Amino acid sequence: RVERWDGSRVLDGVWIAAAALFLVLPLSAVVIGGLWGFADLPANVWPALGRSVAVAFASAALCIALALPIALRAGPLATLAGLLPLSVSALVVGTGLFILLRSVVPPGSLALPVTALVNALLALPFAVRLIAPAAAEVEAGFGRLAQGLGLAGLARLRIVTLPRLRAPLGLATGIAAALSMGDLGVIALFAGPGQETLPLAMYRLMGSYRTDAAAAAGLILIGSALLLFWIFDQGGRRGSEV
Repeated sequence: RVERWDGSRVLDGVWIAAAALFLVLPLSAVVIGGLWGFADLPANVWPALGRSVAVAFASAALCIALALPIALRAGPLATLAGLLPLSVSALVVGTGLFILLRSVVPPGSLALPVTALVNALLALPFAVRLIAPAAAEVEAGFGRLAQGLGLAGLARLRIVTLPRLRAPLGLATGIAAALSMGDLGVIALFAGPGQETLPLAMYRLMGSYRTDAAAAAGLILIGSALLLFWIFDQGGRRGSEV
């Protein structure tokens, strides 16, 4: 038994309850307000939801495609490359891309691809930090065996590595998809008519003082983000090998 010096269980309970209330109360307000606002939802919210889901899938796939090689490389430069997106914000990257692209192509034509790309880059550090330790464990436990069997390249990745990375890959994909679902910074710069995602549609409803409809859109956004996270996370955990 280890004696604790950082406080009592009562104090721990107080801090945990305070943190829970800080999160639960705003979410509860969105849920309650959203239930009342469903009747006031405009028709453009549902296409916006479809675009958000499509961008989230594309962003998550691109994020994992970038994170997996970086995590498998496991060197200081690879780690630095995976953490670099933490030094910038989505709005800064989006503004820079807007300035670069506006003289070449109409920015609105690339609204959704650019949004998916920027969201993938911003989720990259979280994905790398989730995948890299598990990849190191796989290499330590099965690296010599795979080398002795002559497994290399894609065969080694398919037979040895990926089956044992299903859980962290699923978690990282879920986080990337959920972050992309809620992003507002990039799409606000590029979106033209008929290109808005769900966060932008919600923001525009708030700007027009349709608070009940905005709350309903927020409720849909929260539910969609949680559902995407749960699908990917559970998909990764199911059938994963230890």
